[in-house]
Amino acid sequence: MHLSAFVGLFSITLTANTPTAVKTPVAAITQNPAAKPSTFVTSIAPTSVPFPATFTRSMPTIPTPSGPPVRYWFSFGDSYTSTNFSVNGVQPSIENPFGNPEGVDDRHRYNATYIPYITTKFNNSITFNYNLARIGASLNYTYENTTSRRSFQGQFNLFTSKYASLPFEEKPWQQNVDTIYSSWFGINDVKSIFASGGNSTDPRIDELITSQFSLLDQLYFDVDAKAFLVINLPPLETAPLFASDTSRVQGIVRSWNSNLARKVRQFRDEHSVSSILLIDSYNIIKKLQEEPTYDVKNGVWADKLHIKTQAHKVLAKEIAAALEAAVETTVETPGNGTVGGPTTFTAPTPTMEHGSSATSGTLW
Repeated sequence: MHLSAFVGLFSITLTANTPTAVKTPVAAITQNPAAKPSTFVTSIAPTSVPFPATFTRSMPTIPTPSGPPVRYWFSFGDSYTSTNFSVNGVQPSIENPFGNPEGVDDRHRYNATYIPYITTKFNNSITFNYNLARIGASLNYTYENTTSRRSFQGQFNLFTSKYASLPFEEKPWQQNVDTIYSSWFGINDVKSIFASGGNSTDPRIDELITSQFSLLDQLYFDVDAKAFLVINLPPLETAPLFASDTSRVQGIVRSWNSNLARKVRQFRDEHSVSSILLIDSYNIIKKLQEEPTYDVKNGVWADKLHIKTQAHKVLAKEIAAALEAAVETTVETPGNGTVGGPTTFTAPTPTMEHGSSATSGTLW
């Protein structure tokens, strides 16, 4: 059973300036009636700048020796994203799309994250992944007992010093409209908020997410970033670490995810971005927990706070399907726990088929 089976019954079309509710049969959202949109991805794109059709527009990129262009992916995050990549190590290449450390692929011990699955297993294109994510990272290191380098700001600084500062001719990824920038943060921040007695109204939630989008804003202006991927929080209330007060952490998570969704829409409205996708990891993981169809033995949690490889693999399929589908993606309101049933969003002017499986077709 594919996750897309849980799609809602109506859609809200988001225009560049004014969201307008349009009751439309889900089957009508795509050009292909047989296409099955993903349930868990919010695709938000301005009507004034067309969403790239699976990111395959004309690109002034340096072709690979074999001919096809290279896709570039800069990922920021915490242990849910990290593959222990070093900016000072071997850089991504056709032979090794991860660069370093040696042996990162979907069979390696680093397959505990979704990154290797998307880069190679669920992707037929050549994709270079520059993974700046750090274990233990948070959006603001002052709230965590960690170093500034592990924060999003620290990762951004590494990106700036190692990649953004290069001469333009040495940055094919900056000339590439297919380059995507992903950001998945919040787990360690929520842990800190929870430990300090915070709840769903904690002002740090808005402060932290605002700081996240401030850095995405810098990517937009400093390196002309045009494609963004943002992931919300999983259902941390089911994680063993928070068993002492599940209702309080659930409130924090729902408040975080609602705030994040608003910030995504605000970012869309204020920037002529080609695309910004919000992946709903909350409901993806919840379905894994609730649906017996998915063979996730002994639950989704590998330890007190981290999800298992199987969960990352399913998450990777959903992200890959969203990137492949581009604009016709439809989703539930991302994990915000609001009353009144699921709300679905669809980006305007759908152009690509979204099949029921993310294991075939090209990612970008």
